Order: sequence, then C-alpha cells, then structure tokens
Amino acid sequence: MTLNDLDNARSWMLLLGRKTAREKVAHFLSLLFQRVRPRLSPLRCTLPLTRDTIATYLGLSLETVSRQVTALRRDGLIRLENNGRTMLCDGLSALRLAAGETTLD
Repeated sequence: MTLNDLDNARSWMLLLGRKTAREKVAHFLSLLFQRVRPRLSPLRCTLPLTRDTIATYLGLSLETVSRQVTALRRDGLIRLENNGRTMLCDGLSALRLAAGETTLD
C-alpha cells in the first residue's frame, strides 16, 4: 500500500512539473471518465469541481483551464452539454493521448 502511495505521489509530481496545461487538463478529465467508464456509453460525467477549483488542483490559472477545455472541445475530444455535463466524443484513448500518456490500455 505504501509503494502504491509513493507511486501515485511520483505520478502527481510528474503531472504538475512536466506536463503542459493541455496535458494536465486532459489527464484530469481522463481520470473522471475512467471512473464512469463501465457504466455509460457514450461516456458522460458531471464535473465535480468548478473550473477555479480544477485550476488550483492542477496548479494552473482559471483562464488557462477555460482555454484548454475550449481547445479540447474545439478539437472534438469533448462536448459540453447544457446541463453541465461533459461528454467524451472521441474515446478515452484519444483523451489519454492528449494527456501525453504513451500507454493506452
């Protein structure tokens, strides 16, 4: 259990220190979609946090998070619905690729 915690901490430090803003936001969204993966198709989720809270969590500004969400939407990876839900348009693997992850399972 301790080794898992250390591995998670190492991964988080890598995320905060080396990834671009786009990769950070895409990684955050991919984590959310992975949680709902077995239950819904197409994948939809409600963002549990405000963009400001997401920005703080990722070490970014609110404006940067908003720009990156807009860019992911413009690129066809996600769709924002009127009810505050986010839909994954191009599959989880495409979002994980945008997050800079090289291994897609």
